[in-house]
Amino acid sequence: MLLLLEECWSRVQDTLRECVGVATYEAWIEGLRPVLLERSTIYLEADTRLAADRVRALFSSTLAEVLSKEFGTDLNIEIQAREADRLEELEVSPQRPIIDDGNRTAYLVLQSLLPANRRRMDSAELGAERWEFGGDVQPNRLVPSSLYVFHGPPGVGKTFLLRWWREQMPLRSMWFDLTDLLRAFQRVHQDKRVEELHQELCADLPLVIDEIHRISHKPALQAFLQNVLRTREANGSQTIFSSRWHPREVRDLDASLSSSLLAGFVAAIERPSALGRLRYLRALEGKPSRNGRALAIESLAQKVTGSYPEIRGAWAASRGQNLPPRYLELIDPARVFGRVRDRIAERYGISPSDLCGKGQGRALSRARKVMALLCQQQGLSGGEIGRFLKRTRAAVSYMLLSLQKELDKSPDLRREVEGLA
Repeated sequence: MLLLLEECWSRVQDTLRECVGVATYEAWIEGLRPVLLERSTIYLEADTRLAADRVRALFSSTLAEVLSKEFGTDLNIEIQAREADRLEELEVSPQRPIIDDGNRTAYLVLQSLLPANRRRMDSAELGAERWEFGGDVQPNRLVPSSLYVFHGPPGVGKTFLLRWWREQMPLRSMWFDLTDLLRAFQRVHQDKRVEELHQELCADLPLVIDEIHRISHKPALQAFLQNVLRTREANGSQTIFSSRWHPREVRDLDASLSSSLLAGFVAAIERPSALGRLRYLRALEGKPSRNGRALAIESLAQKVTGSYPEIRGAWAASRGQNLPPRYLELIDPARVFGRVRDRIAERYGISPSDLCGKGQGRALSRARKVMALLCQQQGLSGGEIGRFLKRTRAAVSYMLLSLQKELDKSPDLRREVEGLA
């Protein structure tokens, strides 16, 4: 498909030159390059963001008309900048979201919940939209709701997008995986302290609950969460859920809770589009994606249509054993562990060597457990954490289990860990 697109693009150059004039063609059109064709949309790249904006504003209709005639069907045109400067900022994880048609709605809504002076919107990511923000610190919501549900299949970046949003918030927020919330609920229910957990969750802070679909077949927890939502809605507090399925598709969900979820803002996060796949693959590849490996990367973006893990797997397979140094650097678990270790050491006033040593003091042990949890949240396996701590995988598992029991009992500890995440 890419070869066909390039051939057609070459054939229409004379026509474009006649339509816009020689001087205009050489200034704005000649430097464009086709990179993708998907779902009746042709993606063209310009050398700079200025050129992309100029072509989009003045010549997109001409380009669409000429190319539609060449292909024999109506086509849309999308213009983007090559992003040469920003390419190296994208990490394999990625460390910041790649915005495309698959997640743009969720991204815009989450952006609107940030204080205005913290928002950063990029016209290259969001198309031709240009938003101006004042200096106020109150969020200007795009939708009249305080409850948001984002749903989509595994591997499309739901959890990452929410974690990215939490990192942009200047204030603390509460975060629970559904399984963690279930354990906390079971603990307080057993101790007859349910009201304490209710009050904690109803604090006037943003609340994020990940994987809410796992609440199916748990009637007691559903009833508890419904009461929490009623209180939070009355207070106007932000509540955000992520789910693998639409609320209507979650099995054995209480009718009143389902109605509450559907009354909020529900949006799908889909698999990355052609443009999202291309950006992600270029971030994985690094500089070679702009020269020697450019065609291979663009062809792979055309062929692989799955989730981010599937795209990453296909890319790694295409490289065989010859992975670029930047990729190895980004996925190196030692670097992830080092970042977390240094943050914990600074927070608790403990030296990095003591954190990885054999000391067993109460404060040191607690800090080490928190470090193991944060490393796990960053994607490290128990074996990798154990290797850096010079402990067995079973020991790391016990540390995490012990900390989870402490988290279930202590709201203060949960807030402390949330502040470090």
